[in-house]
Amino acid sequence: MAEIVMAYSASHAPMMSADRESAPREQGDNFFGALRHLREQAIATDVQAVVMLSGEHFSNFFFNNLPQLVIGVGDSHVGPKELWLKIPKVAVPSDPALAQHLLNETVAAGFQPALSTKMTADHGFMTVYYELDPLMRLPMVPIVMNCTTPPLMTLRHCYDFGIAVGDAIRSYPGLERVALVGAGGLSHFVGEPRVGDIDEEFDRWFLAKLESGDLDDILDMPNDELMLAGNGTGEVRSWVAVAGAMRGHGAKALSYEAIYEWINGMGVILYEGDAQ
Repeated sequence: MAEIVMAYSASHAPMMSADRESAPREQGDNFFGALRHLREQAIATDVQAVVMLSGEHFSNFFFNNLPQLVIGVGDSHVGPKELWLKIPKVAVPSDPALAQHLLNETVAAGFQPALSTKMTADHGFMTVYYELDPLMRLPMVPIVMNCTTPPLMTLRHCYDFGIAVGDAIRSYPGLERVALVGAGGLSHFVGEPRVGDIDEEFDRWFLAKLESGDLDDILDMPNDELMLAGNGTGEVRSWVAVAGAMRGHGAKALSYEAIYEWINGMGVILYEGDAQ
């Protein structure tokens, strides 16, 4: 059976790829240094595939068909969609058997994720995936979450879904070493007068709660309260799902920088792997 040998969550601001040098030097070094550490850990643990959760940015779905959860079961996923990102456009390989297993097991656990055989991997996936594997050869199974468009899953729903995803990965007999990644957040505002604001107090509180393992205050937070930290902050749903999958495992925030040039709170948190 597979082990989750490494799990982490990281912010996915487009500017981290489109213009990474625009961040203040020390802040950029801290953030990308954390991601470099994760890339080195993936190499050291010989990760065979990564399951990645991220929000929907209307790259795959729109109001005429907007599911809460989607698992990409295709052979590959073309990305990035945004041509202005400084990431080569490629067909990222997947692991269809692992993807189908995740679909089957999460349905059996009581969830109803949709499926897609032709998923587009936008900046929500590619900015973080590219830092994990610049050669873009590591098989990636994408899971899209509706993070910002009501009606929304509660944070507790997302945590429970993460538990199901973690259980599904660990019951998969086709691989031995899998990484689990949540991409999105932290606090940011999009397409409204407060664009550029960052709620540093929320971000630091959120990271501290994840480190402590005491998530009740997060899981009980209603969506209207969460949106006070930014209309894009709902992307932390992917982080909460990863926390569910890694419940009982230690967590450490590797970096937090409020990078106003990227209009985003940029964080990275790492969980102990199953073997640890």
